[in-house]
Amino acid sequence: MAEYSVSPAGEKFPLPDRAAYEAELKRLEGLVAEARAQGQEVVVVMGLGFVGAVMAAIVADTTDPKTGKPGKFVIGCQ
Repeated sequence: MAEYSVSPAGEKFPLPDRAAYEAELKRLEGLVAEARAQGQEVVVVMGLGFVGAVMAAIVADTTDPKTGKPGKFVIGCQ
């Protein structure tokens, strides 16, 4: 299996290894804990094609009707 991804323009990008995944998971766990501590609901959108990207944006843009503050923490997964 290749250890990189090739763009249509021919550019090579390294694929993440196990350590990169572990570091990203730890980073996300911290962000989620902070969002929950602030009372935000965590929403995960699976698939960030056209529809998923629009749905993530719509959910992220919602606000609490009483306070006007954002109430959602959105994570998009491709």
